[in-house]
Amino acid sequence: MTDPAATTPPSTHLSGRNAAISVGTVVVLLAVAASPPLLGGRVSAALDALGGADQHWLAVGAVGFALSFLFTVAAWRAAFAAAGAYISPRQAAARLGIGSMVNSFAPAKLGDAVKIALFAKAIGGPGRLWTTGGAYAGLAAARSLALAGLLVAASATGAMPLWPVFALCGAVGALALAAGFSGRLRRHARVAQLLAALRALERSPRGIATVLAWTGAMMLARISGTVAVAIALGLPHPALAALLILAALDLAAVFPLTPGNIGIGSGAVAVALASRGIGVSQALGAGIAIQALETLVSISAGSAGVLYLAAPGAAVRRWTLRVATVGATAAFATVLGLVVLNLT
Repeated sequence: MTDPAATTPPSTHLSGRNAAISVGTVVVLLAVAASPPLLGGRVSAALDALGGADQHWLAVGAVGFALSFLFTVAAWRAAFAAAGAYISPRQAAARLGIGSMVNSFAPAKLGDAVKIALFAKAIGGPGRLWTTGGAYAGLAAARSLALAGLLVAASATGAMPLWPVFALCGAVGALALAAGFSGRLRRHARVAQLLAALRALERSPRGIATVLAWTGAMMLARISGTVAVAIALGLPHPALAALLILAALDLAAVFPLTPGNIGIGSGAVAVALASRGIGVSQALGAGIAIQALETLVSISAGSAGVLYLAAPGAAVRRWTLRVATVGATAAFATVLGLVVLNLT
């Protein structure tokens, strides 16, 4: 596989034009999120769901979702390292944060395409977009295995079907076979390059273990955050409820038809929790509350990422990241506090 550091130097910041576009995009997204005529129903439902929650447990849940983002960053870095491409933690967090923020407001997981494009810009080298796509496929396989494990546990309660587990494992097996036979696809240079990163990960037991470990840590952090939210909302059997909520949300995310998967995810949560005797309104509130907290994390990380990548120099980027992190944390805490205090 081509050395990613060769030929084309990686880009560590955005050009002036792209920076202006990115900052403008953030402003538009935040304006849309705050506009009652456009997203009033979503904001109102989130406020209703979180208004009577226990603020201490809600804060614990927010920390859990923030940790899950950081563990996701570590998983991406591990996958790219196995493919021979090094990305610093700050660069990875900034680019992943921007993609996550786009996913919060765009359908069809368009934010994942943004992640691939931004990471490809960072690693350099010819065919870097295809290399990045291969690393992304490996990360998707790891997440599919984590989701399969979650679904196995959820299906044991009788509230979730088991057949998605076989579909997920089958998809992972197909990717592994494709990577194993990628040597026969040399005539198709792009396809071979796409599978090269997968093959590199497949041939590195340490790389696989590292990616799976960080992906597992991400899933545990999300489960912990969801348990905390379930406790904050007063759901019965919060650990079991959290298991069903996450399984329903992640399974619904396979079909991201709406911006941020709003509506579909909450509906899936309501169906899953109904089997445990939890009312529809309470179940919908739990789903909306979790999506609202994850959206706040994505907006904070994405805003900080845009400011960091837009800065022209390394020293400026370091200080920009610090200021943006403090500002995003303050904004996150302020919004969370207003949500908790609203209607109480």
